[in-house]
Amino acid sequence: MRLRYALILSLSSAAVAAVLVAFDLERRIGDAGASSAGLPEAFAGVGTPYAVVLVAIAVANLASLLLLVTAFREERERAVLRASQTAGAAVRPASEPVLRGEQAPAFVPPPAAPPRTYAWGRLEEWSAASGKPFMELWNRSCVGLYQACPLPERIFEKLLNSDEFDPAGSFAAVDANGKLIGALWSLRQAPFEDEGYWWLESPGVMAALLVDPGLRRKGVGRALVAHAEFAALRQKRPRLFAGGLENFPHLVPGVPDQDHGTRVFYTALGYREVRRTCHMEADYRAYTPPQELIDREAQLREKGYAFAAAKPDDLAEFERFVERSSLTRKARRIERFRGEHDRFYLVRFHADIVGFIQVTPIDDFGHSGIHLIYFLREHRGAGLGSVLLVKAHELWRTMGAKGGSIWTYPEAAERFYRRAGFKTVQEWVVYAKDLPHAWSDPDFVNRYR
Repeated sequence: MRLRYALILSLSSAAVAAVLVAFDLERRIGDAGASSAGLPEAFAGVGTPYAVVLVAIAVANLASLLLLVTAFREERERAVLRASQTAGAAVRPASEPVLRGEQAPAFVPPPAAPPRTYAWGRLEEWSAASGKPFMELWNRSCVGLYQACPLPERIFEKLLNSDEFDPAGSFAAVDANGKLIGALWSLRQAPFEDEGYWWLESPGVMAALLVDPGLRRKGVGRALVAHAEFAALRQKRPRLFAGGLENFPHLVPGVPDQDHGTRVFYTALGYREVRRTCHMEADYRAYTPPQELIDREAQLREKGYAFAAAKPDDLAEFERFVERSSLTRKARRIERFRGEHDRFYLVRFHADIVGFIQVTPIDDFGHSGIHLIYFLREHRGAGLGSVLLVKAHELWRTMGAKGGSIWTYPEAAERFYRRAGFKTVQEWVVYAKDLPHAWSDPDFVNRYR
């Protein structure tokens, strides 16, 4: 049954039932003489008949609701199957079921693979042998970019050996002599696999797109992006990002906001800006908390709050706090506290832990960041977060970090982090492109339905 028919039936049933009740009530009031003295008797006498009418209305509306649910499912299935029909395309395999006697829609074939040979050379699948030439090209080409040149070999090896690195979507461009002149590294967001959100699940991420400066504007970058898009299509990835994973911020935070040429490049290829991210750093050696935060901490202490770095004997109390909190992966958080309590700063209210801040381990550049700030719901909005950001400076000093380094949105940077001594280092733009998958492709539909 069509969705609109079920909706009409539901509305009609409710309207008819309401009219019947109104007419019956009018008749009973009329029989009672329509006097103020007769109205109570009229309403008192409608108990049983009206109960029957109300049950009938409830049954009718429940049936209509079930029809609405069924119709919605059928409409959704039809919409999914109709979305990408293309005239003259191959027919879907006969093994795939057809909905309620309908003919199977046309099946959109995948696009043809881009060429591998060009005037400047050829494109090859990524291999381990391409790693060292790429590192040399990166350190030679990225002069002037913050924390981009030179990068130690361990930074590249960390990415290449990580679960996020996607060798099937990574390519190397070489000239006629076999010399590497460009490359594109692709990443994947492995934690989102099988989450069921097709608009977020398993997007591809283009990272470290690099072309030899002397060979730019010759189509090398376009060829690398075309092959990355084709690889993402084969992997049934619904979207491809240009930057976006911050696990490796020195390589893939996005496109620098002042890099007009690169932004024009992605825009010309059909990519659009989806978000911005901001890299901020703080130096605890040159930081003095503003008077506003000093006064806030004093006021919070007067209200019964206390702030202190975590100690090993706080473990039992922290376990009780985690169990009554809404935190996920509770066992893992307790284990982290057990082994790395020096990265936690606690806030108590009348001796009970009600929140904490956790900083990250020291990275390859000597900086630590903010892993998590959390409070029990009833203590949110009191201004504890700003005070704990100040306390993070004490943790970095104890750990021996050079300072703090965080990635956040520009709005949060202005509103929350500047008062805690953080200064913006670079703002990055993340681009994305929705890939032209066929919604009549059963493999894609079943994965992202």
